[in-house]
Amino acid sequence: MPGRSSWRGGPLTALCGLLALLALPVTASAVEIRAANHMWLDDATVLVRLDIDMRLPAVLEDALANGVTLEFEAQTRLERGRRVGRDTLASETRRVQLQYFALNRHYLVTAVTDERMDLKPTLGDALDLVARRLGRLRLDEVPDAVRENPGEFDLAARLTLVYSALPLPLQLDAGLRGDLTTRQEWRRWSMD
Repeated sequence: MPGRSSWRGGPLTALCGLLALLALPVTASAVEIRAANHMWLDDATVLVRLDIDMRLPAVLEDALANGVTLEFEAQTRLERGRRVGRDTLASETRRVQLQYFALNRHYLVTAVTDERMDLKPTLGDALDLVARRLGRLRLDEVPDAVRENPGEFDLAARLTLVYSALPLPLQLDAGLRGDLTTRQEWRRWSMD
């Protein structure tokens, strides 16, 4: 037939192709652990220090500017051995919320666990404070065996964006496009 395209598909095929393109992951990491180390505070307490790089993808910056509260979580744990079935001997979790208030043009950083609040005038200052709050985790009641044989134990840490704290449309957007990719694998290092 003249004037007819040789492409055999209709609107449904075009829609499926568009959805497939949207489903391709785009890696835009919002938080990243650049370095991790630890220090003993006393015989039973370890302070885990994380050097965190906080870069927000544009979709998160827009959400923040439009009143969405972002919540980040840092987790650390002390593990025995380098096996598949690792035993967790101690763990600590810290959450920090970030909000923007357009009326006074300031960012509010709230440590959820200890309810400390600070106002910062710029997004950069606020992200630096979030990184500092998330980057210090304290493990108490560490067993004596860890101090005696540190080579048998590992520390692990990771950072995540708390998806359940986002509005549903942003949760769905993260699942389709991957723009909010902040789910990090555990970063491990030896106690020795």
